[in-house]
Amino acid sequence: MWSGSAKNPYSQQVYESGEPCWQGGSRSTTVTLTCGTETGLRTAKEPSKCQYIMDLQTPVACQPVLKQRGVHSEL
Repeated sequence: MWSGSAKNPYSQQVYESGEPCWQGGSRSTTVTLTCGTETGLRTAKEPSKCQYIMDLQTPVACQPVLKQRGVHSEL
């Protein structure tokens, strides 16, 4: 689900209820989209057990005119 700020709602995605994690719970991931000339994973961290934070660089995040109009490219 998209979970970015009100100003930029398509800047972050949250994935919950993933595969079961050992010793209970399920995996979750938060992906932040940042502007870049090529699509690629910049960072991936696991700040706590089975909870991941990733920074994805992509040209799709560089389209402020489309975002202001409420239009976004499909990823």
